[in-house]
Amino acid sequence: MTTITTVATVSLEALRQGVADAVKRAYGAERDYAHKLCDVLPVEWYLVEHNDKGEDAKQVHAEKKALFKALNEAEHTNPSTVWARVRKYAQEHIEGTPEKTEGSTDASVGARQNRSLTLRLVEELTTLYKATKNADSLSDKERDCQTHIASALMAMGIDLATIQD
Repeated sequence: MTTITTVATVSLEALRQGVADAVKRAYGAERDYAHKLCDVLPVEWYLVEHNDKGEDAKQVHAEKKALFKALNEAEHTNPSTVWARVRKYAQEHIEGTPEKTEGSTDASVGARQNRSLTLRLVEELTTLYKATKNADSLSDKERDCQTHIASALMAMGIDLATIQD
């Protein structure tokens, strides 16, 4: 009796390319997810820590829990690392990527941060809102501006009650 055995050989190069393709897909998926979270979660959600409380934090914790569930079902060994990368990508998306200075290996040392338009709008509108709120008196034009500034902040997802003087 003759037995015929067929052996399928997969090259090392093909396997290596498979790993590279999987990493590229994961990287893109994590970035896309982080960017979408910036659209649906509260402003600067990526700064919420595991022990933070409040309505904004509850939304972030619920999303984190849902991601961990999906990752655990996919038998991922460390969902925390994925969450950390997603938070980092969201922060870069909103605040910009820190630039390295000459001779620096750490991006946070001596780095000039590029602010995103979203962050810049929130910061500068908040400054203007505080100025009008703390003014002793406002002209009619200034009061109209204050109304528009408040509307712009609310459009950016900012709760005016959270703005401290």
